[in-house]
Amino acid sequence: MSKSPMVSHRRIDQLRQLAYDCNLTNEQAKTFGKLTATATWEKLLTSYGLEFDHKPRITSIDGSTVSNENSRQINLLEWVDLGQAFALALASVGFALLILGLWPKINPLNLFPPVKIQIQIGQK
Repeated sequence: MSKSPMVSHRRIDQLRQLAYDCNLTNEQAKTFGKLTATATWEKLLTSYGLEFDHKPRITSIDGSTVSNENSRQINLLEWVDLGQAFALALASVGFALLILGLWPKINPLNLFPPVKIQIQIGQK
């Protein structure tokens, strides 16, 4: 059972590995900055004319490339599904009516005594 080498997904590790594969050393990279900075390795590879992916591309679920510069604002009506919001409101009202209808059965100890409200219209 052979183990394959661990592949790093960090961009700096990929740039560093590309530099090592091209026989470039840490000493050469130090002339461009810190060894822990991605920009150092980018400058090293660029100075020797080596090609690499300059910016990682972020793709959305549908496969299209997402650009931070062209991000679009989403308003509330695009974000909320009105049909589901209406169904949730109806379900909430139905649940409240169910609880109020069953209140005498679920409150056997009369923890909350009933409150009677009388409204009189006109004169007595």
